[in-house]
Amino acid sequence: MAIGALYMLSGLDASWLSRQQRYRLERYLERMNAENLTRLTRRRATMVEYWCRDSNLAKIETLIRPSAATGTLADLFRLTATDVVEGYVTADALNDAVRQCRLKQGTTPVRVRLRITDTLPAGEGPMPLGVCAADLAESNDPRERRAGLETLQQLIEDHHRKEHQT
Repeated sequence: MAIGALYMLSGLDASWLSRQQRYRLERYLERMNAENLTRLTRRRATMVEYWCRDSNLAKIETLIRPSAATGTLADLFRLTATDVVEGYVTADALNDAVRQCRLKQGTTPVRVRLRITDTLPAGEGPMPLGVCAADLAESNDPRERRAGLETLQQLIEDHHRKEHQT
């Protein structure tokens, strides 16, 4: 449901949700602000941090759905791009990614942040803007947090305007 709400705010169809679930989400979104939405969606995935060799960073990007302010996504949030790779991977695909890219947990510097979830909606390329914004809104970095919250609030307001026009 959490990922569904973020997909809906991004203007995408959350086809895996039933009609009733979509209706309920629409009602929740009517009275939601960015802070509350961040709180309600924080359990959508478990985040784990890894060290990774520079030579394997490009490979890990091919095995995950990029998110947060990774690479070119940083421009969307007016943030400076970092060399940390962030994204989503299913629990089933995690072990394969760790093995292929020789990721090490508990070692610094952190080069890869993965959000592990049971299922991922079908798609290629980066996660939708709403998901990326929610990831940033959970960051400990004040600039990332502010960029995520501002983007989420804008998506909520845009969604409200679109709903009132129809």
